[in-house]
Amino acid sequence: MIDIRKASGEIVIFDRDKFCQSVQKAGALEHIVQKVCSLVEREITPGTSTSKISQKATRYLLREHELLAAARYNLRNAIMQLGPAGFFFEEYVAAILREYGYVTKIRQIVQGKCIAHEVDILAEKNGAHYIIEAKYHNERGVKSSVQVAMYTYARFLDIKEAHEEFESAHQSHHAWLITNTKFTLDALTYAECRGVKVTGWQYPIQESLEDLIVNKSLYPVTVLPTMNTYVREQFALQKLYFARDILAFSQQDLAKKFQINQRIANGLVKEAYRLV
Repeated sequence: MIDIRKASGEIVIFDRDKFCQSVQKAGALEHIVQKVCSLVEREITPGTSTSKISQKATRYLLREHELLAAARYNLRNAIMQLGPAGFFFEEYVAAILREYGYVTKIRQIVQGKCIAHEVDILAEKNGAHYIIEAKYHNERGVKSSVQVAMYTYARFLDIKEAHEEFESAHQSHHAWLITNTKFTLDALTYAECRGVKVTGWQYPIQESLEDLIVNKSLYPVTVLPTMNTYVREQFALQKLYFARDILAFSQQDLAKKFQINQRIANGLVKEAYRLV
C-alpha cells in the first residue's frame, strides 16, 4: 500500500481500482486502461500528489494516441488553466449555455431592491430567466461552500423583489450557481431547500459541468496537448474558448492570425479535429 497526497493535503492510500475506473470513464479502450494503470502505478512513490498522478495518466494516454480520452481525463485541470491564461470563466460558461439554447448576457449591473449587483451571467430560455453566479476556482481540492450558495440566493432575492412588480405573472425567475468544483454537502442541502439550481463537477448526475461540455464537444482550448502559454494568451485575447473553434481556420490562417509557429498551428488543428 502506498500513501498519496490529495490536493486538500489529506494523505490517503492509493486505490488502484478507483484510479483505473477514472481512466476507463474517460473512454479509453480496456487494454489501454490496464496499460496506463500499470505504467502509472509503477511510478508512484510515497507522498506522490494526485495532481502528479493525473499528469502521468494524461501523458500515457496521449502516448497511446488516446487524445479524446486524455481530453476527458484532463478536463478538470484544463478548465483550471483558463483563469491563469486570461480567460474569464463566466464567458466560457455563457458560451456553453448558448450552445444549449440560452440567450445570455455577461457582467451586467442589475438594480436590486436594496443595492445594485454585478451579475456574472443573465440567461433566458423558454420564458424562464436565470440569475447566474459563475464561481471559478483554479486550485484543486477546493469545494464551493454553503456561503457561496447563500450569497447567490440572497442576491437573487434582492433582484427579484425589485423587478417582479413590473413584470407579468407568467415570467419565472431562478437563481443558478455554476462552478468548476464540487459542492460541499451543506451547499447542496441549502440549494435544494431554497430552490437554487446548481451545476458543478460531477453534479447533478447527467447534467454536471463536464456532462454539458462532453455531450456537445465544448472542450476548452486549454485541453489541447500542443497548447503553450503564449498560444493560450493569444486565444484569450481573441475570446476563442472552444477547441473546435480552431477548425474555423486553416493551419496557415491560424498561424498568421494568432502569430504562432506553423508547426504548433498544424498540431492544434489536427488535435481539434480529433475532438469533434
